[in-house]
Amino acid sequence: MTPADATGSDEAEYRLAHLRDRLADDEVGELGLRIELHGSHVTVRGTVPSEERRAAVERIVAEVMDGLKVHTDIVLADDRPPTWAEDLP
Repeated sequence: MTPADATGSDEAEYRLAHLRDRLADDEVGELGLRIELHGSHVTVRGTVPSEERRAAVERIVAEVMDGLKVHTDIVLADDRPPTWAEDLP
């Protein structure tokens, strides 16, 4: 690894930590998302309660991780009550 690679890696790690802080502190308050850094690729996975929250997470990720390739796999929680009765043994 060259010094330039180490600097780029260190910066990406710093940005990743900053992203986690922003997602926890900003309007989204999301602590349960899994964020992974693989070289110049960032993957964000998890479940959020609404489409608005997903859009906010994606916006913050794009802002903080600008210049890196970002993949999001964020699904919406299904908070509807069940339409069937649960059969217990």
